[in-house]
Amino acid sequence: MISDQFFKDALDVALKAQGLKISDRKRVIAYAMNEPREKRNTMLDNAEQVAREHQASKKASKKVRSEFEEQCEFVHWFKKTYPGVVIMSIRNGGSRTPRERADQIREGLHPGAADLYIPAWHLWIEFKKVKGGVVSEEQEKFMTYVLQECGDDWMLAEGFEIAKMKLKEKGYL
Repeated sequence: MISDQFFKDALDVALKAQGLKISDRKRVIAYAMNEPREKRNTMLDNAEQVAREHQASKKASKKVRSEFEEQCEFVHWFKKTYPGVVIMSIRNGGSRTPRERADQIREGLHPGAADLYIPAWHLWIEFKKVKGGVVSEEQEKFMTYVLQECGDDWMLAEGFEIAKMKLKEKGYL
């Protein structure tokens, strides 16, 4: 049977070889010290898998970026990738007083309008965050109108990466 200190040192070396930062190695070692001694030997033998599991759990625990953050990254990328193509934001959401909301509706705000429009491509893009975004009934009505009545295209983008992938699928990239 190996000592606790030997186990800690050996696991640290094995995790370091897998590329884990010192703070991550300390977390894994602290977790491992709470495991039964029989499992510790397996952890040493499978340090690569332990490192992968730790990295996966760390990524999974990261905060989901907001719709705003995802959309801003997409617009930035789009402007760099297509400098001559106009992309416009439709300021439709956000908190407003009832008076401001009424004023904006009078001047043309339309409930459910998509977040972005690319006139040259006749493409409307509704942005949502990667997890937890929901298309409202008004947004669904707007999508139906755009597709059936206008002949424009409409796309739901659940985050920056999905938006890029869907542009490629639709043949824009």
